[in-house]
Amino acid sequence: MNDPALEQRITQICELGCTRVREIIIAWEQERATSESDGLSPGARAQVLAELQAIMAVYDARKGACKE
Repeated sequence: MNDPALEQRITQICELGCTRVREIIIAWEQERATSESDGLSPGARAQVLAELQAIMAVYDARKGACKE
């Protein structure tokens, strides 16, 4: 991803912790808005969602990596 604003949004969301990131992923997969999606276009939200899914896949592959 080469968009600094989206990268910053991803970082901010990740700082909320694994539990909240998973909640956001589920909501966005169901096309439900969250406060974290405010100001994102549908395309940008899709990009952020894909990145969050990829990040969480790494955590899920490492059992116990996510402490929340």
